[in-house]
Amino acid sequence: MRKAAYVVVPTKSTGAAFLRLLADDTRLRILNLLLRTSDLCVCELVAILRLPQYQISRHLGPMRRSGLLTTERRGPFVFYGIAEQTRRNPVHRAILRAVPRLAAPQLGLGDVGRMRRLMRLETTQRVTACTAEAAAGSVRARPILRAVNAKPST
Repeated sequence: MRKAAYVVVPTKSTGAAFLRLLADDTRLRILNLLLRTSDLCVCELVAILRLPQYQISRHLGPMRRSGLLTTERRGPFVFYGIAEQTRRNPVHRAILRAVPRLAAPQLGLGDVGRMRRLMRLETTQRVTACTAEAAAGSVRARPILRAVNAKPST
């Protein structure tokens, strides 16, 4: 396998190890979303980031193993959130403050907008399954997303 295919999981909670862990646009985008809400499940991240599930899981694993993220199982869903120890560490806290500016600004704004719409649907509808799966039709039917998904007219 290529050397770049392996992900380095830091064993110590140092600033350099923390930065190496975040040296990826997708991880920064995930962290940017988790800084704005208490927790998100993988299916919500799939709907918000518009990336395949396996790709998001591949990035969440090293972040969880390093202690950056915590997990909580609720039924069949696993919710990810930023670990309290990460928020308390002064080095990590300083880096976390910069994440919104680093997280691919052109993509980050769209991510935050999609997350807000998804959370709005969660609070206005009684959902018995995953919000992202239950609301997939509603979110895609919104005019703003239809315009994004539509093919440009020539």
